[in-house]
Amino acid sequence: MADDVAAGTGGALSWLDAFPWIEAAANDGRSAVDEAMPWWQQLIDAPGTARRRHGLADLSDLALERLTRWTIGQIFPGLPPETVLAQLTLTTRARNIFDRLGYRVADDLMNEELGDLFSWPQVGVGTVDSILQALGDASTGAASCVGVPARRSDTRQHQPTQDGYEQPVQWIATCVDDLRLIASWYVALGEPTQPLLGHELAPGTPPEVTKARQRLDRIDAGIVLGQTQAELDVARLLQRCIARLDDRTQEVLARRFFADQPETLDELGQSLKVTRERVRQIEAKARADMVEFLEPGGTLEMVGAAVRELVDPVLPLDDLIALLPSLAHMVEAAGQPAWRVLDRLDDAYEIVDGWCASPTIHGAQLALITSLQEVANTYGVVSIEDLGILNPSQSGGAGVQSLRSWLSYCGYVLEGENVFTRTQSVGDRAASILSVVGSPMAAQQILDKFGVERNLGSLKNAMSHDDRLERVDRDRWALKEWGLESYGGVRSLVREEVARGGGQIPMDSLIERITGKYSVTASSVVTYASSPPFEVKSGIVRFVSADHAARKSPERTRRLYRHGKDWLYRVRVTTEHLRGSGSVAPIAIASILDLEPGGVRKLKSALGPQSVSWSGPQPAFGTIRRFLVEQDTAIGSEVFLVLGDDGSFSIRPVEVAQGQQLDQALALVGATDQQSRSEPRITFARAAGLPDNSPAVSVIGAYRDRGDGDIADLLVSVKDQLVDGAVIARPVPSTEIREILDLL
Repeated sequence: MADDVAAGTGGALSWLDAFPWIEAAANDGRSAVDEAMPWWQQLIDAPGTARRRHGLADLSDLALERLTRWTIGQIFPGLPPETVLAQLTLTTRARNIFDRLGYRVADDLMNEELGDLFSWPQVGVGTVDSILQALGDASTGAASCVGVPARRSDTRQHQPTQDGYEQPVQWIATCVDDLRLIASWYVALGEPTQPLLGHELAPGTPPEVTKARQRLDRIDAGIVLGQTQAELDVARLLQRCIARLDDRTQEVLARRFFADQPETLDELGQSLKVTRERVRQIEAKARADMVEFLEPGGTLEMVGAAVRELVDPVLPLDDLIALLPSLAHMVEAAGQPAWRVLDRLDDAYEIVDGWCASPTIHGAQLALITSLQEVANTYGVVSIEDLGILNPSQSGGAGVQSLRSWLSYCGYVLEGENVFTRTQSVGDRAASILSVVGSPMAAQQILDKFGVERNLGSLKNAMSHDDRLERVDRDRWALKEWGLESYGGVRSLVREEVARGGGQIPMDSLIERITGKYSVTASSVVTYASSPPFEVKSGIVRFVSADHAARKSPERTRRLYRHGKDWLYRVRVTTEHLRGSGSVAPIAIASILDLEPGGVRKLKSALGPQSVSWSGPQPAFGTIRRFLVEQDTAIGSEVFLVLGDDGSFSIRPVEVAQGQQLDQALALVGATDQQSRSEPRITFARAAGLPDNSPAVSVIGAYRDRGDGDIADLLVSVKDQLVDGAVIARPVPSTEIREILDLL
């Protein structure tokens, strides 16, 4: 074996010798592995062997999970710049990409960040994985390993140590004496199991016992550690670590890795009078050393773990600093505060624009979108009260205020205590406003609540063409679902009185007000007040409460469709999926799987069990990265997560239908087979959980109600094809059919 290694790498090198960052990335802050010798400490096998291929696969996985912000040159410090890319073992797609972008040798790739590779056209995670393995193979070949620095035998010498504290012997003796005195007192009282420091001393406690307790209560870090060690906050610990590097390395880090506006390799090379390749090597080596700063069990690692815990899922940076004040202290060698240095070292969270999020800001925004969809009403309105607070570490008032700021940062419109999630069109905003107010409004009143500049005439024109809204008087607008026949109808009168009463009114008062003003019988008032959209409880008339569970049923969940014996959940692939992160699932998925809070389901698949758990506020899919790698799925593309009635799981790409709008709509619900195309109305009805005989107008309305506006718009444009074959409840003259279609 040793001979093979020497033949394959030019020397008996381990994976750790070739890639100094690998141990810290593999441990990821966790306890040491149980193996006698982890794989990264083992010698690199000769090219072409199975063990070598396994090592390259593990190397690629670690880079994809932990080093997306590292450049190719930093990940592969031993990669010869002159390596010809066309001679590497690559997939055909990878070769074509290099050829199209004009990349000929490894030096052309050195400054590309790993995460940027996913933005290349027609590149999925499988292609990136093949590139990483090929570059890793080249980095551990005979030519590439020459000159790679050997790993230091003791990595702790470059990390802050907690050993060597001078123990204040006299203080320890005094502390022990005080503890013995308090313990003797409790024993004398007949309470030998009473915690010594867990409660206030009882009246009548002897003065000497009281003084002993006071001395113990005054112990602080300076007494225990000594003044010198007590001054080592996180900023000084980081400063001490960076100071162990030579002056040139510190300058490279300060001007590139830690800088808000990093200098280029050429600029630094000219300033330091070295080649750009030498600058790259210095930075790559330094970054590998710095990953080791967060040594498991060390103070810096504990601070890093605390930050990861606090920022999950989102926390304002000011709040993080309030909880860990030393993060605001400057690290002089980096020219940055401690929080920025830790952010650069730890890829498990991200700090941008004053916000901290785990694992990334984009991932937190995606989770917010899912949370809002779960509690939004038909018109995309969410009560802030239903969202709770932003972060568990915040107090109630501060948490709500931070939540409002986070919603605004993510681009949502706030109106009082409500969030409008659908504001893409004038009609969306108008419908949202009306659903909150709960009664008809004049066009100018609606416009006043827009919060943005709009023309009154264009607003009226847009509302007149929106199938969710209707005009109930000369200038009074309402939601069509309210069923208002005219402004003076009984139902309209009941609605206004309930709204005027703040959402509820006693039945007796309602009857008195309406019958006292209008020629309406008391029985009519009772009839209308007892039917939707109202309800009567204990003699009080109010609006019908939204059925929260119904909105979360599979049939009313956006992007979730029924096809045959499968449920298809349509998602857009993001960087977080390719990093191996789990993803939030709608509550309806738990209903489909009979999953209770705190439970886990394992679904069978061709690539092994797929987990769906409910350990947090919402259900979540486990990582689907292996499926995306197998299918070479690109970021931004859409796929279906397929849940079979037989407990199976798979992933199916959404077929991009060109041309016909009906084909586009069918593709979005996963129905591209010939039978679905021959019976489109039935196909769409079944996908949304509707009866087969549902007329076209009901199908379109169902998709709009559940939030699938993109599909609803496509179906409106092809309504003639949906009406064909629809079951009509009664014979309707052809002239009346044409009139109905004109109204759709």
